[in-house]
Formats: sequence, structure tokens, C-alpha cells
Amino acid sequence: MKSKARLQLLTILLLLTFSFNAQAQENETLSKKEAKQLLEIAEQEFEENKFLDALDKFTQLYNYKPSDVYYKLMMGICLTYDPNQKDRAIEIIEQVKITNPEYNLVNFYLGKAYAVNYEFDKAIDFFNLYINAAQSDEADQVRLANQMMVNARNAKEILADTIKSNIVENVKYPINSQYSEYVPVISADESVMIFTYRGIKSKGAEEIPQSMSSEPYFEDVYISYKERGEWTEPVSIGDNINTKGHDAAIGLSVDGQTLFIYKSENNNMGDIYVSQLEGKNWSKPVALKGDVNKKNSWEGSASLSANGKTLYFSSDREGGFGGRDLYKAELFPDGSWGNVTNLGTTINTIYNDDAPFIHPDGKTLFFSSEGHTSIGGYDIFSTVVDEFGIFTQPENLGYPINTVEDNRYFVLAADGKTGYYSGGGNQSIGEQDIFKITTGKIEKPVLALLKGKVYFNDVPTGSMMHLYKQTEGELEGSFKSNIETGKYVMALSPGIYEIEVELESGEIVRDSVRLNEIIEYVEIYKDFRIYSDSSLIATNNKGLQEALAEALKKENKTIDTLFTENINKPKDVKQLDAGRSFKLNNILYDFDKATLRPESRIELDRLVVILNENPSIRVEISSHTDTRGNDTYNKNLSQKRAQSVVDYLISKGIKKARFVAAGKGETVPLDDCSKYSECGETRNDDCPCHQNNRRTEFKVLD
Repeated sequence: MKSKARLQLLTILLLLTFSFNAQAQENETLSKKEAKQLLEIAEQEFEENKFLDALDKFTQLYNYKPSDVYYKLMMGICLTYDPNQKDRAIEIIEQVKITNPEYNLVNFYLGKAYAVNYEFDKAIDFFNLYINAAQSDEADQVRLANQMMVNARNAKEILADTIKSNIVENVKYPINSQYSEYVPVISADESVMIFTYRGIKSKGAEEIPQSMSSEPYFEDVYISYKERGEWTEPVSIGDNINTKGHDAAIGLSVDGQTLFIYKSENNNMGDIYVSQLEGKNWSKPVALKGDVNKKNSWEGSASLSANGKTLYFSSDREGGFGGRDLYKAELFPDGSWGNVTNLGTTINTIYNDDAPFIHPDGKTLFFSSEGHTSIGGYDIFSTVVDEFGIFTQPENLGYPINTVEDNRYFVLAADGKTGYYSGGGNQSIGEQDIFKITTGKIEKPVLALLKGKVYFNDVPTGSMMHLYKQTEGELEGSFKSNIETGKYVMALSPGIYEIEVELESGEIVRDSVRLNEIIEYVEIYKDFRIYSDSSLIATNNKGLQEALAEALKKENKTIDTLFTENINKPKDVKQLDAGRSFKLNNILYDFDKATLRPESRIELDRLVVILNENPSIRVEISSHTDTRGNDTYNKNLSQKRAQSVVDYLISKGIKKARFVAAGKGETVPLDDCSKYSECGETRNDDCPCHQNNRRTEFKVLD
């Protein structure tokens, strides 16, 4: 970046050298000597990408000598980097063009000023003006103008399709400040956020002249915890990690106990290190063993797969397709990383591709790129890897997630509902801020997040946890519960698993769970309790399969979830995927009859609205009874009741072919009535279990 800034600066100097000889009234607040010194500092800061500091200096120089075209243009260029004043850049650079129409380079910067202010047609016009009049020795600048013109065209198309269901908001206090916060990484359950801070609180800041810009300071790692839905005041992650050099958080494991760090020391170009959470303290980072880090290249972003076996990272090593490329490496039995593979031209471009994040579902990869269909700088893209390891064509996440500023380091919670990334723009309160995304259009994952604690004699303890996939019979991954809190987190894709929990003292417990039929995200809470008296284990542990059943029961949906606060207005129902079931409330019948009561029609009329809003779906209407009575009788009664609902919906104009009526009888209970003392085989309508099991549902078939 410094070489690019220096090239731009030298070009401007050559074109506008005459301006220093212009005769005009000078503001006597600066002497000529002070102006010269201020200019040297401003140019140095510009070369070092300290654009806000340079803006302050060039503004002082412009006020000192308003007739100086060089001061004015440099002030205008710096304004394009200020999210709060970038609109002024157009006015300033336009004035330079009016007074100096022969200087073609002004067209380039005017194009950029319009682009960062979302006036893309004007930006394209000025980029074209610059390219058509450029000299042969301006090849690099022409290449950049062409790239920015492509970005502007992409932006016109992408912004025309604003994804309103993706809601972006600045995280603000206490995470963001007037300085830079970026590269947010989160545990899969979103209980902890670790990020990179660069500003006046950085280690060693007291030895550096105070600056409005983050650039002079070193990067430090900060940590915050989510408590009652809010992020706590961030604190330094500790002296084991933060030094008087660049220390940046770049990746976090699913369980939040393995942290990847970027460090630049001993004159290397930047390598990836790893730190482990030991109780409540992070270990001193050590460089990754193996082939990830290269001596003469930069490695600066990393993301670990849920099973801990694959590391995705970025590097500018030789043999890539552009500046930075994305790679993956495999974990070897000795703990080193090898078999490094470039992700190929579907992912990597001739531009920079960076900031990979592999979602806990194991197949969705997010990354940032200056190529593909970027609308300016880095944009965030997603791609999915199939069973053969082939990536789909990356898709731009669209506006408002992506803007004309750099948007990088996207991470997504395991449930797919909330994401975070870092960027700038007029919504920022600092140079770089962390933003929260409440997802709408991003596809929701299908996986189970298994979480809980491991206890020994009812005291939290550390343990090794080995996960086996039964179909293959091989080790899927090895994990640890925290030595102090006992906490563990695992992300499991659909399948059948066996888990072995082993304490350091040798005690072992095993359990299994069938996840092969899950169709959406589910959280399973399971504590493993191990006792020195083995007879206590069975009586104090619920099984994994039972924990799954409880989790699925909590996920039971009702038709209310498909409506906004206005009960007559349906949501943008992207929840109606095949396989989804919803309970119909207040579908009432007379005792021992299949005739609908009048009060049932209010709920069914709401279902009519849903079916009319989604004319392509076909549904199953199922009726369920409690466990009292004869099995055959219950089956027949429930079939008649399901058909009565279908008949009502048909009477409202819904086509008969869109329905299947299914009487389930007592075969699919929601609750086990043996747990309730007041429930019995006799008629008792006050029993909550029987009431819960007597229900009508609709299920989306296709």
C-alpha cells in the first residue's frame, strides 16, 4: 500500500509543481518554514496511509494558502478516506478541475470521490475521461481506474437489489471507539468475541506521539463476553498475547478455546501463531508448525474447521493467482500442518482474496475479495463446498452488508442468525468498526451445536472428548472441556455419532446420538457427569438422545411465528422450507367428534393467508390425539379431524391438490405423560401433557 500511495503522490507532485510558485495572499498563521515542515509531515503520513492525520495537515496548509492547487487537491483526496466528510471531497476536487481542466489526473480522483459517495454513473464518466487521456507511463493508474470502474458497474447492479432482510448495525459502545476495531472472531455459541484493537490503549502507546489515526499504534487483542444479551466492556486479552509489536486476533475455534494470532516479529512479513485457553488464561502464542508459514511471504488470516482438522488461511506466497490467495492445510498426527493447497481460481482472483471463515456447518465458506463482483475495495462473498470438495461460484452478500468501503473478516454464529464483520463508512464512529448483521437472506445451516459441561464428582473438570462418526467408524475429531469451567462446545453435521469422554485420571464414559434426520439448526445441552462411584453415573446422567429430544421439543413452531406483530400480516416467510412443521393453535372439536368448533376458524383463516401468500407449497395437515383410548379408534378419529381441516381450507378457495390429510393418532406424542402425577388413563382435560399431545399441525411437503 505504501508504494501505491508514494506513486500517487509523486505523480501529483510532477503535475502540480507549478502551484508552489503561485502568487497569492498567504495566511500568516504559519511561517514559510513551518509550512514546509508541515508539508513534509503531511506527505509522509499520506505515504504511510495515515490519511486522517494527513487530512488535518493538508487542511492547515490549504487554509494557509488557499490558492495552492496541490494543497487543495491533496486535501480533497484525503477527504475521500474520511467517512464523515467524504461528501466534501466532490466539491473540493471539482473546484480543482474547474481551475485546472488540463490536469487529467484530477479526473481519476474525481471519479473516486463520486464512487465513495455512491454516485456511480458520474464516477464511471470521470474514470473514462481519465483513461482516454492517460499517458503511456500511467499504466498502473489506468489499471486501477479500470478496476474501480468495474466496481462502480457492479455496485449499480447490486445496490439495485438491496437485501432489506439483512439488517446491518454498528455494534457501537462498548466495542467500538474513535480508533480502529476489526477482525471480530466469535465462539460458535456467540458467548465470547475477540477482536483486534489499534489505538491509544494499545500496548506501548505512551511511547508514541498521540495521533487521531490508528496507524501509528500497534495492534492488540481485546476480548468481550456476552452477558444478558449485551457485550461487556472489552479488556486486553493479556500480556501473554499482547506485546509492543503487532498482535492481531484472526481466528477462533468453535469452542472458543483455540485462538489464532497474527504476529510480525524478527523482521518477518507476518506469520500465524496459536494460543490455547488454559482455564481462564491464554497461553503464550507459538508459531504454527509445518508448512502454513513461509519465510518470505505474508500469512495473516485463518479459520479452523469445526472438527479441527482443516485450517483455511490467506497468503501472498509465490505460486498464487493474485496478491493474496486463500489456501487450506491439513492437521497431521504430530500437530503440524501440511498438504497445503490453493483453493483455486473459482475462489482466488488476480486481486487480493483474504479473510476466510469456514462456518461450523463445515461446508459454507465466507471470504473477502477485491475481485469477483466487488462494488469497491473488499466485499464479502460466500461459497459452498460439495461432497467432492468443489466450491460453488462465490456470491456477493450484497448491500447493505457490502459497501464501497472495505468489508472484511465476516463471521457467522452457528445458528446462522447473527454475523459480525469490520468495515468503515459513514456509519462508523472510528476508522474501522465492528458491525453486527441480523441475517435474512443468508441460508440457515443444518447442524447441531452440542454444548454443556463435564463434571467429576459434581465438580467441573477438564477432559479429552473423542467424537466418532458411526457410519465411517473413524475419529471425527478430538476436543477438550475447559480445565477450570468444564465447558465444551461441538458442532455436528447430520449423522450418527458416538462420544467418548476421558478424564486424566482414566475414567471414561460413552454416549451416542442420532442426528441423521435433523433438518435445521438445533442446540443440544448435555452435561457429562462422571463419578468415582460408577453406580452414580447412570442415575445422574440423561442420555444424548434424550437431550436431543428435549431440544427438538423446544424448537416446536406455531403458526404465530409466521406473522408479524400485526397478526393479520404474514412475515416474509422464508421459513417455509420442505420439512418444516407448525402447530395450529385453538383447533377445537367437540368431544369424540370431528366437527370443527366455530372458534377454530380464526386460526384456520390465518393459515389461508399463509397459503395464498405462498401458492407453490404443498402441505400435510395432521391431527394427533392423546394416548388414552383404543389405538385404532384414535387413528380413525384423528384422520377424520385432519380431513375436516382440509375441507375447510378447500372451502376457502385453496386447491385440493395442495393437501394431504394425515391422522397420526397417538403415534407421535410431544410429551411423556408418565411424568405428570395428575395425568392418567381416565379423562382429565386439566392434564397439561394430554392437552399438549392433542394438536393439529401443518407440515410443508414441497
